[in-house]
Amino acid sequence: MLVYTARLMESVLKCKTFIMTDTTIVIDNLQKNQQFTVGDRENKTFIIFLADKKDQIGKVKIVIRGKQSHVQILGIIIGSAEQKIELFTLQDHQDEESISDLLIKSVLFDRARFNYQGLIQIEKGAQKSNAYQKNQNLLLSPYAWADSRPYLEILANDVRCTHGATIGKIDEEQLYYLKTRGLDESCATKLIINGFLREVIERIPDQKIQNMLEDKIEEQINRLVNLPRSSYS
Repeated sequence: MLVYTARLMESVLKCKTFIMTDTTIVIDNLQKNQQFTVGDRENKTFIIFLADKKDQIGKVKIVIRGKQSHVQILGIIIGSAEQKIELFTLQDHQDEESISDLLIKSVLFDRARFNYQGLIQIEKGAQKSNAYQKNQNLLLSPYAWADSRPYLEILANDVRCTHGATIGKIDEEQLYYLKTRGLDESCATKLIINGFLREVIERIPDQKIQNMLEDKIEEQINRLVNLPRSSYS
């Protein structure tokens, strides 16, 4: 049964739909309006994994209707060529004492463009909710572009909500340090990217899913870092 489940998850991922276990859902194809509901005392992890070449646009809405529920929203976006990605997320807290924690990271090559908007919404009945939202973007080309816009809409008075966003390129000092330790620029760049994404990977609770996504990330990063980029100069 375990072997069958692992094969089923792998085939679903290749079909670009959903992987779903009792606690973890992987989304690798955005739709206009994807909505998920979390109930009382449920612990759910949603993983937004976009690593192909096609344009993507969509919304992922997590409705937290249960008390003492805990939600993780993780995201890894790898953009390249002329790809355009637009992602909107909504953490909708409707009941009290719930927690949501969002961490989305993008790595953008060439002329890829990533537009992210995230909303934390705390309803009147969602006292003592705790919500966090963090988006970080790494630009691997002077022509890559990212825009990050976090929003809060709070209707309760006893809550904790924070958000943050960063957009930047590889630190030249880090790159230089690794090169002085014997790594060529390609290997050093891949090491920095993998370290950047590691924080997201380590939060995935399902080891099989973690391993599958790690393999796909490694394949994509190896290909993109080593790809000639003359057409984007």
